[in-house]
Amino acid sequence: MNYEMIIETTEQLHALSHPLRQRILTVLSFDEMTNKEISIALKESAPKVHFHVKELLNAGIIRLTREEVKGSIIEKYYTASARSFRLSPSLELAKSDEHMLYESTFHETYRNLIESVDYHEGFLPNSFITQEHAWLTDEEIASIKEHLSAIDQIMNNSSMKRTPTDNRKFYTISSFFHPVSPKSKRRETKQ
Repeated sequence: MNYEMIIETTEQLHALSHPLRQRILTVLSFDEMTNKEISIALKESAPKVHFHVKELLNAGIIRLTREEVKGSIIEKYYTASARSFRLSPSLELAKSDEHMLYESTFHETYRNLIESVDYHEGFLPNSFITQEHAWLTDEEIASIKEHLSAIDQIMNNSSMKRTPTDNRKFYTISSFFHPVSPKSKRRETKQ
């Protein structure tokens, strides 16, 4: 599996911009699985999963890793094409496409957080949640991006070690670092 894949087409963007496809991509980031295994893991119907797997496969977001003949059935195994996905700077998006991607990513992040809170019975050990607003210089923005890249590298290096051990715990990190709208700027200045 590659570390990063650059999203260069609107077809790839649309494939990523669906909450179920993001959930499928999450499980395929850690294991190769069949459609049936994915549907069981996600508690979704097999035909529904099959449709979305095909969309991800056609866009190159996931790949076929192997096929096994079991009786009269050919089981196909899939895995994610990469651990992280970034939009190409040259990709020209309609505003609705960008909104669709951000919304589905945010909803998948939120779903994952709520599932974790439920699993840990309301207390997330070693968690850190923050929302900060600040006026930043170009140097500060570059510094934050550098730190986020370093965190991303730690997560990627660790994700290559797929088998859990006694001293490893399964964690996720979600970050949204972006300029804010003029409305947010007005609220921040009034405080």
